[in-house]
Amino acid sequence: MPNQKRSLNVLDLLAISIELTELRDSIIDKVYTMSNSLLLRFRKESEKYFVIANSHRFGLTSYVLEHGAEGVTPLRRLIEGMRLRSIELLNFDRIVKLVFSDGYLVIELLEPWNAIYMSNDNVIRWVLRAYRSRDRVINIGLEYKPPPQSFVKPTDDRESVVKALQGYDTIGKAIARGLGLGGEIANEVCTRALIDCALPVNSINLDSVISVIRSMVNTVGRGELEPTIYYSNGAPITVTPIKYLSIKYDNIKQFRRFNEAVDEYFHEIEVREESEKKLASITGEIMRLEKSIDELMMSIEGFRKGSEELRIKAETVLNWKYVIEELLNVLRNYWSSYKDEFQELIKGMEYQGIRVKGFDPRSKVVLLDINGITVSIPLNTDVGDVINNLFNRAKELERKAKSAEEVMSQLRARIEELRAEGEKVIESIREGSIRVIYGAREWFERFRWFITSGGKLVIAGRDAAQNEVIVRHYLRPWDIFVHADIPGAAVVVIRLSNPSDNASNSDIYEAAQYAAAYSRAWVMGLSVLDVFYVRGEQVTKKAPSGEYLGKGSFMIYGTRGWIRNVELRLGVGVRIDNLSDASLIRLITAPLSMVSSLTNYYAVLRPGSRDKVNISKEIYNWFKSKVPGFTKVINLSNVVDVVPGPSIIEGFYESSPMPWDKLESLVK
Repeated sequence: MPNQKRSLNVLDLLAISIELTELRDSIIDKVYTMSNSLLLRFRKESEKYFVIANSHRFGLTSYVLEHGAEGVTPLRRLIEGMRLRSIELLNFDRIVKLVFSDGYLVIELLEPWNAIYMSNDNVIRWVLRAYRSRDRVINIGLEYKPPPQSFVKPTDDRESVVKALQGYDTIGKAIARGLGLGGEIANEVCTRALIDCALPVNSINLDSVISVIRSMVNTVGRGELEPTIYYSNGAPITVTPIKYLSIKYDNIKQFRRFNEAVDEYFHEIEVREESEKKLASITGEIMRLEKSIDELMMSIEGFRKGSEELRIKAETVLNWKYVIEELLNVLRNYWSSYKDEFQELIKGMEYQGIRVKGFDPRSKVVLLDINGITVSIPLNTDVGDVINNLFNRAKELERKAKSAEEVMSQLRARIEELRAEGEKVIESIREGSIRVIYGAREWFERFRWFITSGGKLVIAGRDAAQNEVIVRHYLRPWDIFVHADIPGAAVVVIRLSNPSDNASNSDIYEAAQYAAAYSRAWVMGLSVLDVFYVRGEQVTKKAPSGEYLGKGSFMIYGTRGWIRNVELRLGVGVRIDNLSDASLIRLITAPLSMVSSLTNYYAVLRPGSRDKVNISKEIYNWFKSKVPGFTKVINLSNVVDVVPGPSIIEGFYESSPMPWDKLESLVK
């Protein structure tokens, strides 16, 4: 397989920075470290964007590890809430500069990779790794100095570029080092210029080379991209912002955006590398077992061959038994009379088609040639015993061969077990990340939600914090507030389009079913529960005088409506919406009357005795078997999160949901 691209070059970073202009005026609200990476979360209106930076890449990521991320408190205090003004390359190098309203964050994709935040006066306020080199010192309180440049920018004046190129012997090295573009770009430039990278610089028309370089830079700078991942033997080998002519590949995959291509490319590499680490012991054991199988195969072949030879000898002796016995009688008489000359007398003797090849005086064994088959027979033995011995030895070798085959079969079975374990390891690594398609999510998807049979949007809090958010920011006076009559339940709100809009009895009952399902009643194993509802204007976060309301708590005033004996049942489903360049997969829960209208595949649950994790695994595995790419998008913990508690699965079903555009029209 060709060498695999391990880090982004300056042309890649230029393409990424061009695409990330969409993040201008977004606000940074979270900063994390994760797997030796810096993860920045930006918010723009209702959308969230994750930007990842590490030693080999920078840009949007939609594969976000759900566990193991830690907040970077010092940096968060400095930049949280700041507005992003621009993203640019520093000195046309592999250095990205994020300009905020009150400072700069610099990402250096150089050795050693680093992240540095400085205020507008260029003084370092935070650094991921403080260090001292021959050329500069990076530490808090010092003025930031970028790495010294050993190359000329390809966008500089012609004379400077030519001089930089002429400082190297071959044109490939000149482009890669003299202009700081790296080997991949150098190969592509030479291919496009129809020259060999190994040619001497002084033999090349440098103007044509410079023209190709600037054409590539300008194409990327204008955002005229053809993002492409290239594969060889099923593995990704590189990713480029425009289609390259110099890369040898078996297959390609093209994308709408370069950020998406880079994200998928490096995610695949990271999964493979993490898999190789975790599979090292399994791979080692498989290699040892395969070596043992090879040795057994050789032994089996030897056993089979030996057994066949012995059986042929046994059958030969059996067929010539009487002639052999007569010959042995003659030979015994010779031995008695001419013991000293016996060996010389019998050598080469012919007797009725049998030739004597030799004699071993120590073991008194005669070597006979019978029709090309050589057999050893003791001078004073019974020929019948020789025949039995040969057959028994043949059977013993056959037994050994069979035993070796059984062992080999066991080893092969163990290899299959190990490979299955390996697949589970790889799957678990993939499940350690969740797939997010940005710009495709609606505001209400941060909460639990469904659409009623009357076309009303219902939202519900996932926890006390979201209950608080819904009551404070999303509950309007004319909306319907629904809550189970038990402490520890989700806030459920039926969103109405305007003050004159009304919710039907079916709408309220479905919302009541949702409220009952996501209450402590499910964990308690109850089958029915009372649920009340009021207008939004009857709900307040203001506590009575002298009292305090905790997070997720509220006060209800006025008359309540009641739905008695609401049955606790819930549908958990998966919805697939096909976009122009991807499939958007959503995990949705809803009352039974609506789950088939919202999802393609769903399970029906009711409170039961099976642990929610085991129930979730069964649901997860069923969805995985039905939905291609499901594990790239949704992991087991996501399913565990939507299952209310210990349950029983009543059944699995397939359906045809309403189109997403119709659903969107209902909630606007």
